[in-house]
Amino acid sequence: MKIVFLIVLFAFTVVCKAQVAPFYSATNDKYGYKDSKGVVIVEPKYDLAYTLDEGMAAVRLDGKYGYVDQSGKEIVSPKYDQTWRFIGGFAAVKSGNKYGFIDLKGREVIPPSYENGYNYHGACCYKGLAHVKKDGKWKVIQLKSGK
Repeated sequence: MKIVFLIVLFAFTVVCKAQVAPFYSATNDKYGYKDSKGVVIVEPKYDLAYTLDEGMAAVRLDGKYGYVDQSGKEIVSPKYDQTWRFIGGFAAVKSGNKYGFIDLKGREVIPPSYENGYNYHGACCYKGLAHVKKDGKWKVIQLKSGK
């Protein structure tokens, strides 16, 4: 029983250390990120900053969206018109009026080419599937992370 408790405690500690949280700075009207101890790891520079989902958080700068990882490193520079949270290792992104998908490394696994798209409906999102609309018709596609 003690060994299970120690393993759970260790896992919790690792997860807590890795977490960052957005914060607002009234000084420059921008958002940045702090670690679990309150230490600033990303100076306030974003117009908007979201919380982490699967180790990634969306940020907005000058009207465009990108992502930072749990260490605060910018993985995707702000270039998308809209982004969504990561589910099952993928996030939908919108560029212009087209939708696509990226993986946790920021790679476009499906470049924006669909009229609409999402991977947050039902259990399919955890199987690497997404719903996309092209030529007015919806279908389900398989999402695969690049190597």
